[in-house]
Amino acid sequence: MAAEDTALRVDVAVVGAGLAGLAAARHLRRAGKSVFVAEARDEVGGRARSRDLDGSVADFGGEWIGRAHRRMHRLVRELGLDVEPARHVGYPMVWRLPGRRARRRLPPPGTWLGLVRAFSSLAWLSRRIDSDAPWRSSRAAELDRRSVAEWLDERRLDGGSRYLLERLVGSLARENLDSMSLLHLLWLLRIAGGPWRSMTAVFQWRISQGAQQVAARMAAPLGDVVRLNTPVSRITQRANGAEVRAGNLTVDAERVIVAIPVTQLPRVVFDPPLPPDLARLAELHIDAGTKVIALLPRGHSVRHNTVLGGDVLWGAWRRGDRVTGFCPATGTAIDDDVLLADLAEAFGVQPHQLRCPTVVRWAEQDYIEGCDAVFAPGEVCAVGPLLSKGHGVIEFAGAERSSWPDNMEGAVRSGERAAAKTLSALTV
Repeated sequence: MAAEDTALRVDVAVVGAGLAGLAAARHLRRAGKSVFVAEARDEVGGRARSRDLDGSVADFGGEWIGRAHRRMHRLVRELGLDVEPARHVGYPMVWRLPGRRARRRLPPPGTWLGLVRAFSSLAWLSRRIDSDAPWRSSRAAELDRRSVAEWLDERRLDGGSRYLLERLVGSLARENLDSMSLLHLLWLLRIAGGPWRSMTAVFQWRISQGAQQVAARMAAPLGDVVRLNTPVSRITQRANGAEVRAGNLTVDAERVIVAIPVTQLPRVVFDPPLPPDLARLAELHIDAGTKVIALLPRGHSVRHNTVLGGDVLWGAWRRGDRVTGFCPATGTAIDDDVLLADLAEAFGVQPHQLRCPTVVRWAEQDYIEGCDAVFAPGEVCAVGPLLSKGHGVIEFAGAERSSWPDNMEGAVRSGERAAAKTLSALTV
């Protein structure tokens, strides 16, 4: 389509070219429907972003595929991509406790005992959670009212156990635990197979070519119907469909799928407006996580693969000479130099020795502004049932709207679910 064109008519307009939006568009195109995909940023992939670091493909956003991520495994095969086992995530470990580094397979006995007891309690609770609809679980309202921090307070753990558990859970959930619903944590643990398996089961494989290639290869067959640098500003519903204002284009569509982070909904004017309950979803908190990646000096020998604990980076891991650290949202900004210094310390080098150091702050990425949705106390039950609800001819998709929140698996499933609902509506 030529650059001067200003009007287009399709069966379905898709807003957002992340994994959810592209999975929806791919599903619809395979069903013989015409689609248009508008992406506000200058690349596809959303929160899946891969870059080359001196010949090594690094993922700065979504990265992992777990054993139970069946849809992602199938999609990767269909797209001709390869997966490689994440043997680097695991032992040998370095456990960083306050003020020291314990180079051992396990933390000190007293600290380990506290972790075991807490994990056993979490395992018992998580087994009773409905993984598809946690708000329908027994005691859902009670568990949702409590924060993870309150639950930890009741365990009366020693300082080391509490410190490490906060970092283990924080690395999984990426948020200060006083603002996270206990039910949300139990939901994440339930879909991962429990607290023990959550440390490895969702970190089993990565995509050799980089996670962003999943989006790129879904987008390629769609051709120029995927428009980059084309933010959608308005969706007006008509008697026979909707008019979508995307950049300098006006797109007439029978149905619309909006596949953007919930916090970005206020950027779009909906006519008629979203009902109050759906508009409230924009108030969900998306954590401001930061990923730090660098290459170790050539020839540097490191015995451990994983670092757990720390006051700056809460977790770090190594694959060959590439090292990665994660820092969840904090109350104060942390300078790049501090982040890189902590990553260097975790693997026994000086900061100036790191090659290709890169820091990606997801809160600063326009049209994304964060990593994963975190449900505050009371929010899972209040807004959970609304996550898959549509608005007229509009369906919504996104990882946080799936039964696999905060995972690439969830993004893909949500896009395909929205596409299936849209197809059903088109055939009525």
